[in-house]
Amino acid sequence: MTDKNEAQLYLFIIWEKSRNKTDVILEDLEKKFVIRDVYEIKWKEENFLNNLQRFYGKSLPDVEEKGKLCGIGPFLAIIVSDLHPKFLKTKMIFERDLTNININDSKVKYRKWIGEDFTVHSSISKSETSHNVMMIFGKNIQEFEKQLPKKWMGEIKRLESDLIGYNGWKDIEQLLVVLNETVNYVVLRNFESMPTKFDYRDIDLLVEDDRMTYIIDKEFSPLNKNPRDFECEVGNKMMLFNPNYLGDHYYDEKWEKDILKRRILHPNGFYVPCKEDYFYTLLFHVTFHPRWKKENKISNKYKKILSNLATELDIKEITEKTLDDFDGTKKMVETYMTKMSYRDPCTTYYKIRHNEFSRLAKSAIFLAKTQGIGYLIFAIKLKIEKIIHR
Repeated sequence: MTDKNEAQLYLFIIWEKSRNKTDVILEDLEKKFVIRDVYEIKWKEENFLNNLQRFYGKSLPDVEEKGKLCGIGPFLAIIVSDLHPKFLKTKMIFERDLTNININDSKVKYRKWIGEDFTVHSSISKSETSHNVMMIFGKNIQEFEKQLPKKWMGEIKRLESDLIGYNGWKDIEQLLVVLNETVNYVVLRNFESMPTKFDYRDIDLLVEDDRMTYIIDKEFSPLNKNPRDFECEVGNKMMLFNPNYLGDHYYDEKWEKDILKRRILHPNGFYVPCKEDYFYTLLFHVTFHPRWKKENKISNKYKKILSNLATELDIKEITEKTLDDFDGTKKMVETYMTKMSYRDPCTTYYKIRHNEFSRLAKSAIFLAKTQGIGYLIFAIKLKIEKIIHR
């Protein structure tokens, strides 16, 4: 994790219809930050709204309104370093999402100058900068910063290119590089031979939120697709993704957060659970999730993986033979979950306590506080449209 006092990159976007304020915004940015570079970016007009939707994901409830407000012509992307970042102290789940108050305050001020909300964009956290830079420039932060001058010399560079992935994905390696910079995720299982060999029809993931769906599938629409099960072309093959989102209770929500916090980078270049989480989430999967619970036995494939993991973790009570005792194995999972204060999300008590109404109420309060009543109304409208189109 980057030291919070270290200078970090952030990105501002002045959309087409706000460019009449470019000079005063640049002047103000120079007083507060170090401007590293400025780009004029042109997306193809016919692709502009699709690019916007993929860039913002579900946080953009009405892409056509956004296009009318901001314009669909060339826009400016301004890269800055903040030498004296000031972070908002909140109970963030993930430290990389800490909000930089300096950046956020500047964005709010520029929007007031223009007189409309959302007419200027900025990345306000480390994770958002990583996402924005990868989507727009197709590079991770480390690679991108190497090409930046220490200070902008006044020349605006021009770039004609849609978001990465607009023309599809060259191969799984390219897709994984993008996901690593844009989404907090883990491949839950069956990743031992990735990316050279794996089941393209069954990729199970745990993901922080559903922005991944917009990033991967350029044709995705929340009105006519199920974000929990979607297919898109990667290379010359169709891949079926099965994402499970934080808060969907595929596992206990506390456990899901811990899995994402403790994730590790696999030597082959993608994120997976740490070994302990891999062992126990797989053990839970084959004993508690409905399909396996119904079969009342663990497949030979998973027995081998679990016994190998048990050896690596020095869990002596687990062998391929002991895994034949389905009830005993299930009790072992329950013991671990009790120790870690995790609950079984399949129980009626858990479902009542984490019911959909409660979740939606919490989401509505959060959206109203952070994005305003106008955004909340847009989000409710989108939710109603999704229900109608089911």
